[in-house]
Amino acid sequence: MKKYARKSDVDGKGMNSGYCFGDGDFYCQNDEQAKQYVESLGLDWEEELNKFNTREEWFYYTDWEEIDNDEYFDVHGNKYGTCENCMKELRILEDNYSCNNCGF
Repeated sequence: MKKYARKSDVDGKGMNSGYCFGDGDFYCQNDEQAKQYVESLGLDWEEELNKFNTREEWFYYTDWEEIDNDEYFDVHGNKYGTCENCMKELRILEDNYSCNNCGF
């Protein structure tokens, strides 16, 4: 299974590159989706782009090169992690979960 670092808020799919807004408040995959989001907030896309690399920057584009084994996603946006006890991959369906492999 291919692992993805983030989950898109637009289509719910896993992604390894795209825009991050705020402190992870919103994620999207491309310029078109980012522009649509910015404009949905009543802001001008071109003006907001001019804030890149300034103190007023509130979103950015990035490539997530490292995948955190504590939390990652599949292509469909399903959340996964690694069991701390048996170290096997497990799908996380809610915040409180137990491992199907070892019951931890």
